[in-house]
Amino acid sequence: MTTSRAPRADAGGTASATPRPAVLLVDDVEANLVALEAVLSGLDCELVRAQSGNEALRQLLRREFAVMLLDVQMPGMDGYEVARHAHGNPSTRNVPILFLTATNDSHHNVTRGYDSGAVDFLFKPVDSTAVRSKVRIFLELYVARRQITDSKQALEQAYETLQATQAQLVQSAKMASLGELVAGIAHEINNPLAFALSHLDTVLRCVVPIEAASDLLLSDGARPHWSKMKSRLGEMHLGLNRIRDLVVKLRTFSRVDGDERGVANVKECVDSVLTILGNRLRDRIEVECEFGEPATIECFPGLLNQAIMNLVANSTDAIEGEGRIRVTGRAVEDRYVLIVADSGAGIPAELRQRIFEPFFTTKSVGHGTGLGLSITYSIVTKHGGTIRVDCPPEGGTTMTMTLPLVAPGS
Repeated sequence: MTTSRAPRADAGGTASATPRPAVLLVDDVEANLVALEAVLSGLDCELVRAQSGNEALRQLLRREFAVMLLDVQMPGMDGYEVARHAHGNPSTRNVPILFLTATNDSHHNVTRGYDSGAVDFLFKPVDSTAVRSKVRIFLELYVARRQITDSKQALEQAYETLQATQAQLVQSAKMASLGELVAGIAHEINNPLAFALSHLDTVLRCVVPIEAASDLLLSDGARPHWSKMKSRLGEMHLGLNRIRDLVVKLRTFSRVDGDERGVANVKECVDSVLTILGNRLRDRIEVECEFGEPATIECFPGLLNQAIMNLVANSTDAIEGEGRIRVTGRAVEDRYVLIVADSGAGIPAELRQRIFEPFFTTKSVGHGTGLGLSITYSIVTKHGGTIRVDCPPEGGTTMTMTLPLVAPGS
């Protein structure tokens, strides 16, 4: 039995309060335990009782102890055997043991105690001042060790956070540079493109009356050339319009206003991403898109483009050979749900909880930084949204990104 209990951990595994250091008192005689509790009363610790060797070992496995006061002479399992078991277990071997014994005339017993892992011997009847002083020292050592361990863990966590933040900043800078490059290229293309389209439209309008007036004048040999010219002009018009659509999509993707809120058309964002990734998709991956209304949301448009690109690129990399990607978007109450599903190999169950960790990747060295999904997670979090990964039984991976229709705080 115990005289006090340690605070329990909550459902998430985090202790509800920082536990006080505990001292394990082991003696088969109730009166001896009561006497030890009286001697140690007032110390900043919890006193836990055990009246047998087996109970002592069970207590050691349940929680940490700053020190154990262990009676040598006990029925069944004596103190020496308890100490051997405790020091043979990696989780309990570092608990200091103070042996309590009524026999002080046996050098063999003392040596045996030290050999079994004791750090000191206290002889009965115990000196209250000595016992209290020794226990206080072990309590202070325990608290100091905990502080060092906590500080080390905090530093390691801070270092990992710093690494992840630095990597995300580098990746964001790359995306911003890419956006600026794409915007510049789109601008340079747009001016001569507009010039060419304007003049082509003029040519097409001029062809119509010329064709009507010259229909009877064209020889049989000239008519095929005239028809071929009209066909080529039409194809030129179609090609230039496709370039114009590409420029529009590039300009949509190139929005680098990551820190500025705005309104984005999700369908246009997806179209621009598919345009950027066109060479990786073409001839091997079929892409299906379906969007409901409303098509626009309040967000950070530049960051949204980046998140969508990471999801689609990740699905593209997950497909070996030919496959399919399906992108769907729709409003559900006050949220917008964007789903990117692929027909790839899927993600093993044991790895799904790690895919959003910075630098975690299942790709071979040189084929992935492990930052794409981590950055996407950060972007979704910044929007006040959520992202979930599912791998259905039929195969593939489904990423579900849910964002508020209205940006938080707006």
